[in-house]
Amino acid sequence: MVPSTKSGGRDTNWSVYAAPVNSLLLAAEQLGAVQSEVLSATHLDINDLSDPENRVPVETYLKMFHAVEVATNCPDIGLYAGRISYLTGLNLQLYMATICHTFRDYLNLMPSVLKMWGDIGEVKIQSDGAFIRLEWRPLDNSTGAQRFLTDVMLSASAMIVDSLCVMPNPVLKAAVTYPEPEDTRLLHKMLGNDVEFAAAVSCLYFARDSLRLPLVQQNYRRAQGGVIPFADLFDGKDPSDKFWSRLRQSIVRLLPLGDLSISAVAADMNVSSRTLQRHLGQRGTSFRSEVREIRAQLAVRYLSDPTVTVTDTAFLLGYSDQAAFTTAFKSWHAQAPTDYREKSGLA
Repeated sequence: MVPSTKSGGRDTNWSVYAAPVNSLLLAAEQLGAVQSEVLSATHLDINDLSDPENRVPVETYLKMFHAVEVATNCPDIGLYAGRISYLTGLNLQLYMATICHTFRDYLNLMPSVLKMWGDIGEVKIQSDGAFIRLEWRPLDNSTGAQRFLTDVMLSASAMIVDSLCVMPNPVLKAAVTYPEPEDTRLLHKMLGNDVEFAAAVSCLYFARDSLRLPLVQQNYRRAQGGVIPFADLFDGKDPSDKFWSRLRQSIVRLLPLGDLSISAVAADMNVSSRTLQRHLGQRGTSFRSEVREIRAQLAVRYLSDPTVTVTDTAFLLGYSDQAAFTTAFKSWHAQAPTDYREKSGLA
């Protein structure tokens, strides 16, 4: 069950994936902290963090922030950790660029923080006159008085947004819920000079016109490294039949929304559901069969990339969680995603 962002208090069962914890630990090391001492202070073993799919209690994650701040005397630790989280998650953003055409498309399909990071909060999109706001809504409202999570999420979000589009898309102004710190130099460098402190909600402002900005389209033709191109999704189909290309591009683009329906795909293709069903029937297939085939092919493609986690793959394929994806993958390939990676030498 996904936690509600209206809860306000902290649940002892909440947890985060190891990936953001590893980003924090890497930032700590770069700032002079001793890894073993930080782990000891939070009662974590390095083996707990070796698999990015492992989960760590939110309480432990927050304790690590405090331990790192003490060890490094660096209140900006969240900004550094956010930058590293952005960099380590770049591959997911590149895949998103293959299924989104504009910044608006990306916001509509934006990965959920709850699904990708864990039980810490969500990013919400709001319209505000000439701006759009990306609001950080923590599950535990008390964390808003601290810099840690707010700085992580705002710095990572600012860097993601400004790297997606063909043209720059910088933060125009920002707001944070914590009081103004003594040293704001790095904060202003990452979020801009117009930052409101002790605000009601932490958020980033971008130009409303930026919604139309095109995303940089990635070239996924077969490379020396053996990357599987998107064109392989159409193997076995008549190359002169543009229906397959339109259908599969729509399915791939809409999969991250979850609960994919034939009506949604038909609308994306600008045809009626009945027309789409008729075209599929004439070609001896069904909507469900095509979605299943595309998911099975994409799953292997994503899992063949060691920089894309199983959690990322589950999101890109539209599954509610990793467990649902694992069940489906077993039905296609008679093994779990982690087993597939181990046998392929990618684990």
